[in-house]
Amino acid sequence: MKAIKRILPYFLTSILVIGFWKLWTGTDNYAWNPIGKEVLMLDIALTTIFIYKTIFWLILANLIVFAIRLLIKKRFKIAGLIGVLTILIYFIAGLYVDRKCAFHYYSVFHNQSVAEGFIDRPIKEAGYQIGPILTEQIIDKEMKYRRYAIGGLKEIEYKPATSALIRILIDSIEHIEFRADAYEVLSFFDTDETRKIISDFKVQPDSIDKKVIELGDYFINSK
Repeated sequence: MKAIKRILPYFLTSILVIGFWKLWTGTDNYAWNPIGKEVLMLDIALTTIFIYKTIFWLILANLIVFAIRLLIKKRFKIAGLIGVLTILIYFIAGLYVDRKCAFHYYSVFHNQSVAEGFIDRPIKEAGYQIGPILTEQIIDKEMKYRRYAIGGLKEIEYKPATSALIRILIDSIEHIEFRADAYEVLSFFDTDETRKIISDFKVQPDSIDKKVIELGDYFINSK
């Protein structure tokens, strides 16, 4: 009976963690109207994310439970050590997990079939580590969900994408909406480099550039 009482908190915590990530990474969340191999690609990506995230949070959550039990028993020094270990795991192992999951979140983003308001969800869930992939992909003018990828760089504040966004902004044969999206994100970054680019872009713009500026300012002011 004592053994069961000791194990029970960890067992319940583990069940909750597994259940949460199983629901959160369910294929049905992203495959509303799948076409072709989209379901298969989503299954592969989401299963990988589930494994990484579940293992990470199983370790973290059970360490937290262990620390709480130590505090209840007034074993403060050991609880403090466990707390420090938990924080280190959260930041160090968390960064590793985010990097490993970034490509798979991009696969979800690319293969999903959801309503417009949910398209950027995988980018937000992936966070900063998906930035390099989006930066590389937005140069492709045929990229699926390209506008959401550009906007996603703003959501995760991935400022290393500045050069790619400038390339889109000043490309006269780019679609005006993509250029306006780049204008909006560069304005949001608000670094010395982006401020200069936006300022230079506004100097003697041609008729198309004026439309880009007007649409970009509209996007900025409407949010």
